[in-house]
Amino acid sequence: MTRLWNSAHFTLIMATLMWAGHTIAARLSVGEMSPMVMMGLRWFACLAILAVIFRQQLRAEWPRVRERLVWVLLMGGGGMAGFTFFFILAAQYTTAVNLGITQSSVPAIVMLLGLAVFGTRIGTMQVLGLAVSFLGVTVLVTKASPAVLMEMQFNSGDLLMLVACFCYAAYMVGLSRRLEMSPALLLTFFSIPASMVFALSMGVEFWAGTMQMPGPKGLAIVAYCAIFPSMLAQICFMRGVELAGPNRAGFYLNLIPVFSAFMAVFILSEKLYYYHAISAVMVLGGIYLAERHKPAAAPDAG
Repeated sequence: MTRLWNSAHFTLIMATLMWAGHTIAARLSVGEMSPMVMMGLRWFACLAILAVIFRQQLRAEWPRVRERLVWVLLMGGGGMAGFTFFFILAAQYTTAVNLGITQSSVPAIVMLLGLAVFGTRIGTMQVLGLAVSFLGVTVLVTKASPAVLMEMQFNSGDLLMLVACFCYAAYMVGLSRRLEMSPALLLTFFSIPASMVFALSMGVEFWAGTMQMPGPKGLAIVAYCAIFPSMLAQICFMRGVELAGPNRAGFYLNLIPVFSAFMAVFILSEKLYYYHAISAVMVLGGIYLAERHKPAAAPDAG
């Protein structure tokens, strides 16, 4: 287990697999509960589990966290929760194709932020790998149809999605200056402002009269999302960023739509098409190019 925990490839792939599972869970949750209720309950449950496990460490580490309280609030409330919040809003106004393509811009934003803030060098092969991986996601979300791409129309939802992508890219870059503590304990502190954001969001749903509480099936979905996408995936991803740096870790995010598509085939009985395979090869090829030819002296190299 120690060898796997020390492998950036393993931790990042496990994180993206669990986040892909969240995509399936979100689709299954339609009609079971309102979106902000789902997000709020999953973070409340995640925080409750972590707070019980790390109750002694929370007290011991609080003085150090208090010194960087603004950073913790921005990482948890602005980065983790901000991405999901703006993603949900964007989904109300734009198409799945636009969401998928816009979300695949996160690795590029990470690179640009890293360059602007920390001067992190970007290798030529990383740029090529980024382009190949981006094209792979585009092939998937457009179903390899140029006509779909040509018919794309942009609206306010796409701007909201860009804000969501910026939130998570900034979160990833921020992890490179993380507090020296275990990813699980750090996630516990991040979960506090994230839960506060979604508590407010649930309040808005209640005020608007759109709140829908979950039944038994909905509670099972919340339990899955709290344990896997919210807790274990975030812990694995933090470890992956710690080992590989934000630039390299960002490439793995493009595996999420690929894994989601294949999960939908096996779990939701959707059909498997040729473009699924093409997309998977291109995304994996982009990651391979970036990993195989990563700059040897990059500050964020693992």
